[in-house]
Amino acid sequence: MSKTNRKLPTWTMRVVILSLLMFFFAIPHTLEDFALGEPAKNGVPAPVLAFVVAALLALQGLALLWVGQQDRRGYFIHAGLGVFWPLAAGIAQMPVILASSHYRSGFISVSYVAGIILIGILLFLASLKALKFDSMSKQGRE
Repeated sequence: MSKTNRKLPTWTMRVVILSLLMFFFAIPHTLEDFALGEPAKNGVPAPVLAFVVAALLALQGLALLWVGQQDRRGYFIHAGLGVFWPLAAGIAQMPVILASSHYRSGFISVSYVAGIILIGILLFLASLKALKFDSMSKQGRE
């Protein structure tokens, strides 16, 4: 296997960084959900939710692989995850956060949700920009 010193485009690097940041917020928030028994409180079996979250994280990992290979599928998946994570966090958590003066562990718990929403939106936008840049660079080569 030969090593190439090919530099990834700026928008690709932004997608990678934002995706890794999403792990930083989504995983602790999910662990907190399970630690507090949130799936059971909402009538969702924990193994089902665990499988869904694991599948989403695996999909995000696959998307990172494809983005590193500059495969457009990685950008499409990241755009989808950039919509999914903020919607899921916003719909499930924002009403509870806004309705009470104390949410779970306080500031850190609110930070997880805010991070998921903010990073998700930025991931969606960066993925679209990377797709656009990729299309323009391929047109320039043809």
